[in-house]
Amino acid sequence: GLMSDTGYNRLMVEKPFGTSYKTAEELQNQFESGFSDDQIFRIDHYLGKEMVQNIPAVRFGNPILDATWNKNYIKNVQVTLAEQLGVEERAGYYNTAGALLDMIQNHAFQIVGWLAMEKPSSFSDTDIRAAKNTVFSKLKMYDEREVVANFVRGQYGRGREVWQKSYTEEPNVPADSKNDTYVA
Repeated sequence: GLMSDTGYNRLMVEKPFGTSYKTAEELQNQFESGFSDDQIFRIDHYLGKEMVQNIPAVRFGNPILDATWNKNYIKNVQVTLAEQLGVEERAGYYNTAGALLDMIQNHAFQIVGWLAMEKPSSFSDTDIRAAKNTVFSKLKMYDEREVVANFVRGQYGRGREVWQKSYTEEPNVPADSKNDTYVA
């Protein structure tokens, strides 16, 4: 009863978009059964941060950077997303998602998309999405053995200050949680 024959019908989906490729595909199929692609908005609140919003302006608005922002002049890019916070009141969500789904799959990949994409033909949502998808389609997909060899996962421990709790000391986090709060 939420759909209307008059006005605009939109679906906004906040990340994470599924917990695996299979669940993301199932969600996508469900969305497409009731909405056209231009009615579906997959959002990531991290992209609203001022520093992230400045990436396209700095990158494409500066002629010198625009001309040199390529493989001939840039050898390596490292994206670091560091927070001073613990999980705060997010334990219920965070203990099911972890850093890999919360930070890497969404926030980090969107930033990588902005950093690595070719300049889109326009700054419309569809052209930006197409430019980012070109980048994502070229990323190396690791198998389980390569993940073990190339990724580090960890969990934050108690800090030096009395208020800095370890992850398992946070409210509503199971004491035996093996959830990752750090991924590199």
